[in-house]
Amino acid sequence: MTQPPVVLTVAGSDSGGGSGLQADLRTFSAQSVHGVCALTVVSSQNTEEFRSAFAVPQRVVKSQIEAIFDDFDVKAVKTGLLYSQENIRLIAQMAEEGALPLLVVDPVIVDRHGDLLYKPESIQLIRQRLIPNAFVITPNHLEAVHLLGVEVTDDLDVLSEVALELADMGPEVVVLTGGRRNANSIIDVVAHQGEVTKIEFERSDTNNVRGTGDTFSAAIVAGLARGLAAVESVKRAQRFTVDAVRRSADWELGSGQGPIDHLGHLDDARLD
Repeated sequence: MTQPPVVLTVAGSDSGGGSGLQADLRTFSAQSVHGVCALTVVSSQNTEEFRSAFAVPQRVVKSQIEAIFDDFDVKAVKTGLLYSQENIRLIAQMAEEGALPLLVVDPVIVDRHGDLLYKPESIQLIRQRLIPNAFVITPNHLEAVHLLGVEVTDDLDVLSEVALELADMGPEVVVLTGGRRNANSIIDVVAHQGEVTKIEFERSDTNNVRGTGDTFSAAIVAGLARGLAAVESVKRAQRFTVDAVRRSADWELGSGQGPIDHLGHLDDARLD
């Protein structure tokens, strides 16, 4: 077996196992890369509700990342929920110093209901210091308009302009994910080298969509670590995420928004 490349996720833990760090690590396994992690927040949540959270202190997050880089040849990095301004500043500084290769930023600034997770000053910090130093960013359409401070919209033409404006800030590729839009299909808006491409996928009729944003960004990181070009990594990650949702459509894990099936395609690894 070929030695897998190493990828790092800097993200929060979901006690329900559907999103965050847990979704990232399952995706990494499915994509044949070795996942290492730095935990930013410990949360108490399930498929129905988010009950509480404890932010991991900045010094502990920094120590985790330093321990990883001191021992592993990390090929690519992704961020998820950073949760505190201190942790946003830490990751922004490391990105500015070039210490986080092929950085993929999933901003995670709204919760599952679309409500903001950050105060305006934290969003500004992400916009001014983190976005310009990312290689790829993957906000959903709600997060994208909040990053720019414009009115929330579902209009694809407006979102195309939003994607281009975000790309002008520095990222090689901007993907506005379309799973949160009110539409019969999923349309992702991709900005790259001044051009916009709209990629459409079928939407599964299911409430099991927990962790799709984490999964998508993690799959992009895995592709980059394996040497794929950015846009090709995005396309493969889109297909992987859509298939994972489709495979879990009939699951009944919890009574709310359930997890998706990252590993179901590994038929030979299934237990009877």
